[in-house]
Amino acid sequence: MLTAAEAAAHLGVKLGTLYAYVSRGWLKSYRRKVGRQALYRRTDIEALRGLTAPERGVRARALPEASSWVTIAQPTADASVSGVIVAESGVSSISEGRLAYRGYPIEELVGQASFEEVCLLLWNGERPRPEEVEHLRENIARARLPKPVAAALAAIGEDAPPLLRLALMMPALAAGEHRLPRRARLDQARLIIGALPLAMTLAPGAEAGAARDGGAGMAARLLERVAGASAPADRAALDRVLVACAEHELNASTFAARVVASTGADLYACVLAALCSLSGPIHGGACDRIEHMFGELAAGLEIERGLESFRERGLLPPGFGHAIYPAGDPRAVLLKRVAQATAPRKGRALYQTALKVERAVWERTRLKPNLDFYLTVCVRMLGLPQGMPAAIFAIGRAAGWIAHSLEQYANNRLIRPRMRYRGSPLRHWT
Repeated sequence: MLTAAEAAAHLGVKLGTLYAYVSRGWLKSYRRKVGRQALYRRTDIEALRGLTAPERGVRARALPEASSWVTIAQPTADASVSGVIVAESGVSSISEGRLAYRGYPIEELVGQASFEEVCLLLWNGERPRPEEVEHLRENIARARLPKPVAAALAAIGEDAPPLLRLALMMPALAAGEHRLPRRARLDQARLIIGALPLAMTLAPGAEAGAARDGGAGMAARLLERVAGASAPADRAALDRVLVACAEHELNASTFAARVVASTGADLYACVLAALCSLSGPIHGGACDRIEHMFGELAAGLEIERGLESFRERGLLPPGFGHAIYPAGDPRAVLLKRVAQATAPRKGRALYQTALKVERAVWERTRLKPNLDFYLTVCVRMLGLPQGMPAAIFAIGRAAGWIAHSLEQYANNRLIRPRMRYRGSPLRHWT
């Protein structure tokens, strides 16, 4: 064991820095049985030194030995949630069941801030000026498909799933810029956001070029392109959905984007990595399963029989429960209000079915709906076709993926985790 002065000297830092390591969870201190002096394990200090101290002018190794990981990672406050804190970020926070973007509670942003305002808030850290917001909206409204992107989308056909079309767009965008002067990263961000709705298959009668006068911005562009119309109330509803989807700390897709950003790859590669993570059923498949459930209910399956089928297979009903929100997902509460406000105009039957499912699940399992459930309900109520709830989630979350990538670039260190070896002991080939 080392005293604070000895530990600080070993690390080559001031005492204040040592105490900051403790407060951030990078280092654990111990108290004597007699007296109040803090002590530190020598092995912990050695592990932390491998993270912080340059050796002979060369960057130190990325992580300490696996046996000392626990002294570097900070356990989450809720012991029921698996995982550890592996990075610091100023993009969003989740504390005591409350979500905030850059310090602004999600309850204030949904309904008061537009998706374009949230994009710029996440990317730049502060509330944007009106002219910045208008510039981004016009960028989205006037965006057109570059030829390499149009050719790639044509090659896979109009029946390709929306998520696949979004993923295919990223390398095609990068290829289109291969021989052009390199754009600034914020310009890449605006290009990506403007191009995303263009990956969707055009509805009959929809415009392939710039958006019409029905309204500028992401919600208007998506509705005009996919549904062929853009009523003000529908635009407002979809805008709220996009804001609710925009960011959620370090989930699997965001972590994938940050890992790729840490290599120095461009934003197209970061967003592609995030989109690819959504192709797996565990992180990105919930909306599709919820759509399938509602399809079966519409075809005549009784709710109780459907829920019993999930129980028999050892599955939770899709769209219910969230490890980070044991008391309920605040985003689902907000989107339920959007669905309620939309029901008098359209989608009333689907909304009533959703209420019945929510009530039945609560009575059986005491689980509340999560974002995916009411995201799917809202998107389908607005008349968007099958597969679009997952795509809307991805388009909204692209704002957060870009924000995290930009943050990673700004203070970069290659993300290179270690693994504990559990295989055969050392042996010889000959």
